[in-house]
Amino acid sequence: MAQRPAAGRPRGAPSTASETLEEAATHRDPRRGNSVAFLLSQLGSAGSHAFSMLLAPLDIGPRHFAMLNFVADGEGQSQQALGSALGIPASRMVGLVDELEGRGLLERRPNPADRRSHALYLTAEGQRLLDRAYALAIAHEDHVCEALTAAERQELLRLLTKIGDSLGMTAGVHPELAAPGDCD
Repeated sequence: MAQRPAAGRPRGAPSTASETLEEAATHRDPRRGNSVAFLLSQLGSAGSHAFSMLLAPLDIGPRHFAMLNFVADGEGQSQQALGSALGIPASRMVGLVDELEGRGLLERRPNPADRRSHALYLTAEGQRLLDRAYALAIAHEDHVCEALTAAERQELLRLLTKIGDSLGMTAGVHPELAAPGDCD
């Protein structure tokens, strides 16, 4: 197969003079499973589906788990502040909070610092449900990482965080939390 020089090479072309076009394509070809982006997408899809199935008996989905988790981590925050920090549009935030409040999992209380807003708090039932969901999340994490040593898991987290940072992702916030869904 013909070789091209690395200088001025087109996207996907060999990176060195000794690398063939076929070798260059093999390193980035999603059909061969050698694409980081494709593999991350594949793993993300499988992981999200599996986690959704684990949460189903609790009658919540990943976005409910995430919202309960964020409320628990910052009880007393206003709905607007939490939505802004998570990148959730106000209309979606209202729907999600309404749903969780309607199920008795969280409550809005008057915000002592700002009478125009409400602070969010977990109810006792919300905390019990979140504790059960945490146990499932830990088991899911253990299952996903069972083939890795502790050091490999830490290195993978470091590398994935680096990719996430380069893509401008907000650490700890799943993009689906702000996506349209059942709570619109």
